[in-house]
Amino acid sequence: MRLLKIIYALILFSVLSSCAGSKIDKTLKQGNIVQKDFKVTVPFEYRRGLIILKVTIENEVYDFILDTGASNVISKELAEKLNVIPLGTEEVGDINKKKQQLKYTKIDDIQIGGINFKETIAAKVDLNSGELACIKADGLIGANLMRFAVWDFDFKNQLITISSDEKKLNIPSDAIESKVYIGTASKLSMTTQVNGKTVLKNLVDLGNTSNAYLSYSAFIKQKKSQKITNYVKGSGYTSIGMYGKAEPKNEYSVKIDNIKIGDHIITNKIMGVKSGSTNLGLPFFKNYRLILNWKSKRLKMIQQSASLNTELNHFGFNPTFEENKIFVGFIYNDTEASKVLQFGDQIVQINGIDYTNLAKNQKCDVFISGAIPKEADEIAIIVLRNEEKIDIQLKKVKLL
Repeated sequence: MRLLKIIYALILFSVLSSCAGSKIDKTLKQGNIVQKDFKVTVPFEYRRGLIILKVTIENEVYDFILDTGASNVISKELAEKLNVIPLGTEEVGDINKKKQQLKYTKIDDIQIGGINFKETIAAKVDLNSGELACIKADGLIGANLMRFAVWDFDFKNQLITISSDEKKLNIPSDAIESKVYIGTASKLSMTTQVNGKTVLKNLVDLGNTSNAYLSYSAFIKQKKSQKITNYVKGSGYTSIGMYGKAEPKNEYSVKIDNIKIGDHIITNKIMGVKSGSTNLGLPFFKNYRLILNWKSKRLKMIQQSASLNTELNHFGFNPTFEENKIFVGFIYNDTEASKVLQFGDQIVQINGIDYTNLAKNQKCDVFISGAIPKEADEIAIIVLRNEEKIDIQLKKVKLL
C-alpha cells in the first residue's frame, strides 16, 4: 500500500470556503476569460496521485494541482515573486476543522493551454512544509477558476480539454448524466442513490486521491436499516490537512451494494465514512471520461474501464509520518494487526528497509513509493515500543 493511500486526503483543502454565508464567497466569483470561443487540449501528469497542470503566469511556467474540491491557491514563495497585493484575510479550515487566518489575493492572469483566466482570487498557503513539500507544487487550480469553462477529463490518456461550449466536445448520446449543484467557492456536488436511498451533497472532489467517502449520517441511517451490513471499524489518524493531523478517532470502511448516478448503477464499491458531506474523489471517477459544466449545471460520464475499489485488501494498519520517523497511525479492529500492533508504535523496518530516522530526501521517496511495498502480500515489520524492538509478520487479507 502506498503511503499516499494511507494519508487519506492530504490535499482536500477547504481553502477560502469556511462557511456558505461568508463574504469571501462573493469575492471568489470574480474573474473572466479573455477568449470567447475556444477549445484546447492540454496534457497533465499524476504526482502522488494528484492532477498536475502546467500553467503560465507572467511568461513563466509553474506546476499547479487541479482540485475541484477547493478554490485557487498560490504558494507563499510564488506570491512573493509575483509581488501580489493582499486583498484581505479569512479564517479557513482544513479537512480536520483546524483553522487559521489566511491572506487572499487576486492573480491578474493565469494561462492554461493558451486560455487566459483573468483576475481570479487565490489564497496564499505554505506548500513547502511537511509532506506537502514532496509534491513540489506552486499552487492550486480550484473550482472558482474552473467555473468559467467546460472541462473534459480523459484520465486514461492524461488529457484535459477546456472548452467554451460543450457542443465542441464529442460526447456520445448515451453518456451518463447528472445535475450538479454549485456551492460555496463554486464547488460542485450532486445527488446520488446509495443502496436505493437518496444521499444529498456528494462533493465532486478531484483533489481527493483516496476512496470515496460516505457521510457519517448516511452511514448510521443505512446501518440501522441494514442497508449496510458489510463494514470494518478502525481507529487512529485517518487524514492530514493543511494544518496537521486530526485527533485520533474511530473510522469505518464499508462496502456499498450499489450507487446510482442518473440511470447508471455502480456496484460493490468500497467507501470510507467521514463527518460532513459524501465525497467522491479522483479514484471514483478515474475509470470514466468526465465532463464538468458549471454553466449548464451538468456532469457527464463515459465509462472507459471497469469500476475500481471493489475490494479492501489490507495488512490491517496504516503508517503515518511524524517529523522524520514513521509510526503506526491507524489499526483496523479484529485483524491480526490489531493483536500485535499498538497505536503509536514506531516503525523501524519493513521487509529489511530501515525507517529509523528518515533524511528529508528519503521522506519524500517513502511518500512517493509507500512504506509498504505495493505488491507485497506478506511483510516482516519491526516496531519500537517502550525502547524494545518487536518482530512481527503480517499477511494481507481481504477485509471487505
